[in-house]
Amino acid sequence: MRKNKKVLIGVCGGIAAYKVCDLIRELKKQNFEVICIMTKEATKFITSDILQYLSGNKVYIDLFDLPNNLTPAHIYLSSWADIVVVIPATAHIIAKLSYGLGDCLLSCTILATRAPILICPAMHVNMYKNKIVQENIRRLRSKGFSFIGPKKGKLLNGKVASGHLEDVKVVINRIKDTIR
Repeated sequence: MRKNKKVLIGVCGGIAAYKVCDLIRELKKQNFEVICIMTKEATKFITSDILQYLSGNKVYIDLFDLPNNLTPAHIYLSSWADIVVVIPATAHIIAKLSYGLGDCLLSCTILATRAPILICPAMHVNMYKNKIVQENIRRLRSKGFSFIGPKKGKLLNGKVASGHLEDVKVVINRIKDTIR
């Protein structure tokens, strides 16, 4: 694998957001370049400073950031990425993408990119199994989006059920397989 593969990580507002730190560390060890976009909700679970320190790159949150003073962030980032990984993907971002709603930096970037998109859902089992969420996932799959997880694991309420974020190693293997 070439040394300069570029992974754009979209971090959403779920309790599993802290696991993105492990993903970034492992990607950096394997010589991937990493940039993160955070939704405003994600900043309630983890700080942009941590992700910036781990990735070595600016973390983007605001739709109106201008990375090079000329190009809007969503256009710059959408063309920069070899793959976009949304982790943890919430029911909210899945619904927005399913209907093509571009109202935040992450959704606008995904709408503008030609890179493969890997969605890694993590949410309470009741939300994940909701018929509306499942329909949104089917719609995105039919448009070429890839999904990995969720797996069974211990949820916040102590229950073991589907909704747990997939293991970082599994996500990295999928990234590698996708952008060889």
